[in-house]
Amino acid sequence: MTDTPRSAPASPGDPAGEQPPAPGGPPPAAAAQGGSAVVSSDTPLPGAPPPVGKPPVTRQGTVDETPGAPLDTRPADAAGAGAPGPAGTTAPGDVPGQPVYGPAGTGPDPNTRAYGYQAYGTGIPGRLDIGHALSYGLEKFKLNPGPWVAVTSLGLIIYLLVCLVVRVVEPRSALGLFVIFAAVMAGLWLLQAAMVRGALYETDGYRPGFGSYFYLGSMANAFLTALLAFLATTLASALCLLPGIAVGIGCMFSLHFAIEQGQSPVEAIKSSFLLVLRDPVRVLLLVLTVVVVTVLGLLACGLGLLAAGPVATIAVTYAYRTLTGGPVSPA
Repeated sequence: MTDTPRSAPASPGDPAGEQPPAPGGPPPAAAAQGGSAVVSSDTPLPGAPPPVGKPPVTRQGTVDETPGAPLDTRPADAAGAGAPGPAGTTAPGDVPGQPVYGPAGTGPDPNTRAYGYQAYGTGIPGRLDIGHALSYGLEKFKLNPGPWVAVTSLGLIIYLLVCLVVRVVEPRSALGLFVIFAAVMAGLWLLQAAMVRGALYETDGYRPGFGSYFYLGSMANAFLTALLAFLATTLASALCLLPGIAVGIGCMFSLHFAIEQGQSPVEAIKSSFLLVLRDPVRVLLLVLTVVVVTVLGLLACGLGLLAAGPVATIAVTYAYRTLTGGPVSPA
């Protein structure tokens, strides 16, 4: 085979005129001043058959004529749409070799929290519907009553244990009463945090089992958040009843922020107040509705709380997700 020189680079990235000379052949010619180089005809000319013993070279897409430029190997659409354009042209946001999902800015919001087993939320705060929040809580409870009743029963167990301890020990000192009171409140706070965790799972579209209620992330953070909210409400109530009620309502979403978003106790309470102030009238109506549901549960010999507690917790969590633009699975 004879070498047929032509003025073109051998292949992208190969320096021109640096092919090794054939055995016994003349030395390679110097590159021309105009930037072209003499190369071997091992690179087949357009339309020429491939050399003997070498597979044909398949070139996909378009190639930049600049030496060293990569090939554009994107496959063309079967219907012709989405095929790569001429060499050197790139659509906005298009990356060679990567799939294209649509125009820039049409994907999910990267700032929205993701949960692996659920869809993204809209990120846009919605309008709180009190009746729908209550019916949503009732429907979610009816679809998964067993674990909810089991978790809520822990409150009844705590109450019976306290009654037993008081009857057996009969504490007479202030220290003894304080210890019992602190133990009861700690148990109730952790139970409340567990129910909030379960309600967050329900609004995500996941039916939690009994153990899932206690995946609180940092249990100490949830406990301190509940403690700080309790102290703030107690101190405000000592001044006057109305400030105490206002502070209590302002802290109603603090555990949600602490458990779901991992905020510190102070940040969680601050975020809760800001969320309540976003729609204070409807939040107040929600609180009144939850109080009515709880009283009705108490009237049923206390056993009604096994259903009223979960329904109220899910309704409040529905309000939290709606006001924050978070995901809410269909009931």
